[in-house]
Amino acid sequence: MSRQRWILWSGDLLVFLLLAALGRASHGLLNEGPVLWGIVRAAAPFFLAWAMVAWAARLDRVDPARSPGQVTLRVGFAWLGAGILGLILRSLALGRPAPLPFAAITLIGNGLLLILWRWLLQMWIMRKQGARLSEQ
Repeated sequence: MSRQRWILWSGDLLVFLLLAALGRASHGLLNEGPVLWGIVRAAAPFFLAWAMVAWAARLDRVDPARSPGQVTLRVGFAWLGAGILGLILRSLALGRPAPLPFAAITLIGNGLLLILWRWLLQMWIMRKQGARLSEQ
């Protein structure tokens, strides 16, 4: 796996872990049980769903030819499907449906963070590629 793909997937995972940590902290659940395990368990269904949808949508690799706007649209639409799938996986794991406010915050929060992260990565790659071209 290329260095850029490791960066891509590591950043994606950090987005999901960050939102799970923020969510657990906002509900006073951060100190309930092992902290890291609770965060990972909360993020897992969403990251798993994202990994499947991102792979299917070919968002599992960096494409330097895409504009940041194209990346934003593709990630946004892919996250919509992955977010819904993640909510279904979470509901199956817990044996109960997700409350509507939780679903909305999860879809919007994770979506915005994923889009921002992927947009920043695409900008960094384009600058790096532009710098490399100007050196030649």
